[in-house]
Amino acid sequence: MRHFSLKNRGEGVRPGEAAPTLIWIATAAVLAFAVIYPSAVLILNSFKTPEGLGLGNYLAVFRDKGIAGSVLNTVKVVLPSTLFSTVLGVFLAWAVTRTDVPGRGLWRSLLAIPYLIPPFIGAISWTFLLGPVGVFNEFWKTLTGAAEPLVDIYSLGGMVFVLSIYRYAVPYVVVLPAMKKVNASVEEAARVSGASPWRTLRDVTLPLLTPSILGATLLVFMFILADFGVSAVLGAPNQIRLMTTQIYAIINRPDLPGNLQLASAYSLLLALFGLVGLALYNRVLATQKYVVVGGKSAPVQPSHLGTAGRWGLCAFLAAVFSVTTLAPILATFTTAFTKTFGLPFGPGNITLRNFSRLLSIRNIRRAFVNSAFLSAASALIITVVALAVAYVAIRGGLRKFWGVRLMQTMVTVPYAVPGTIIALAMILAFAQPLPVTGLRLYGTIWILLVAYVARFMNLGYNNISGAIAQIDASLEEASRCAGASHLKAFSSIMLPLLKPSLYSSFFLVVAPTLSEITLSSLLWSVGNETIGTVVFSTQEEGKILITAALAVVLITVVVVINYLVRWFSGDDMGI
Repeated sequence: MRHFSLKNRGEGVRPGEAAPTLIWIATAAVLAFAVIYPSAVLILNSFKTPEGLGLGNYLAVFRDKGIAGSVLNTVKVVLPSTLFSTVLGVFLAWAVTRTDVPGRGLWRSLLAIPYLIPPFIGAISWTFLLGPVGVFNEFWKTLTGAAEPLVDIYSLGGMVFVLSIYRYAVPYVVVLPAMKKVNASVEEAARVSGASPWRTLRDVTLPLLTPSILGATLLVFMFILADFGVSAVLGAPNQIRLMTTQIYAIINRPDLPGNLQLASAYSLLLALFGLVGLALYNRVLATQKYVVVGGKSAPVQPSHLGTAGRWGLCAFLAAVFSVTTLAPILATFTTAFTKTFGLPFGPGNITLRNFSRLLSIRNIRRAFVNSAFLSAASALIITVVALAVAYVAIRGGLRKFWGVRLMQTMVTVPYAVPGTIIALAMILAFAQPLPVTGLRLYGTIWILLVAYVARFMNLGYNNISGAIAQIDASLEEASRCAGASHLKAFSSIMLPLLKPSLYSSFFLVVAPTLSEITLSSLLWSVGNETIGTVVFSTQEEGKILITAALAVVLITVVVVINYLVRWFSGDDMGI
């Protein structure tokens, strides 16, 4: 019998060493079922035509005007959003670490809040402000007597605006730790030579941070490219579609012959952009020769901007916080507590009824239960599988176990491609009964669980692998020298040390799965609603007060969970 353990070829697995091999086989089976099988089915379907296998679907993609329009819209949204997000995020990171702006510590925390809020909830929040009957537009019409709203949030410009103000938090959080570690003496030398703070930023600080900034830019690009929620919320009223929402529309057109096969071909073209972004990102991570950072650098001496500069920058940070966080959250909260939408918020127009109604509506109660189950179950599975893959990849290596590189790829790739593609792969793979077992996952809650596990595996893996890499291997080696098996050494030495990271990984997965919308919008079925799909459907149906109440609950829960992640991991997101 050929064993997965290649340590001693030709020898059987010793009794004490059988468990790790069995665990590895089980882990491989989970990833094969959740990632490899659906991916293979998706690729095969992209070549299926009525005449047999061929390139007909790809040719149809290039000929379809609607698809071509969605590609153009995607370019118009993704490129400027990526640029604006990166510039704003990097500038804010510099402002709160390298200048003497008043209240730097407070601003560091406040400006990171958009990182915790699901962007599609942010988009809904902005409709309460800038929608046709939103607070701002109603105030404008009252003030000027105009018949039309001043701002149209349901547009490409609205998408760029919302995506930029929520995704700036990615480069902000990524660049902030690197910004804090840049050797202060380099900047001080520039200032001693007479360079202004702005020139020091341009000629010294930014060049040193080039890899971090490039990596952050690529991350933002991939996140915005994969976005479905914002484009669905803001594009639906005027039928403006990006590539993700176009795929969603094609999947939901059963009248279109071969709609799933056409969507498969289109999906693979979109996935190509995400995979290129991932490859470039990994290459940037491996390029560190341009970064001058050090754990023992001199204490950072902030650039002195002068009285006017300090308070001018403080006013700018206050404006950014107000626009990105304070205004939409206040609009959402006031709407959630409003008795009659459209009337001024005040003592006679305040109620808690919108929240009590959440408990009385059956599908909403069911959605909370379903999302709680899916979040907890997927987080538990991901934590266990990610622990196995990360441990073998870092401690086991290719010499002891088969397929480590493949397993790492299967963990990483689903997070790099848009969720609509993952959902389509699940539909194609599990619409028919499974071979041998005859089980059918489509139309059940289990297809959502499989999709969540595939999509969010990378979150748990990155967190756990980082923790394992920081633990000295000599601790386990000492246990092994004393006669302990691999499993005993792991359970006695590694597991206790990894507990905080395992807890934080669990909650790190729970937060996005609770508010997940992309996968759920395509895979939910009656009785298997999730919080994300209920929020999305109530918003589409025009139930503004219920939508706002749901958004408030979801924002509160997600923020609390994210702070639990930070508490367990001891991580302050670089703040």
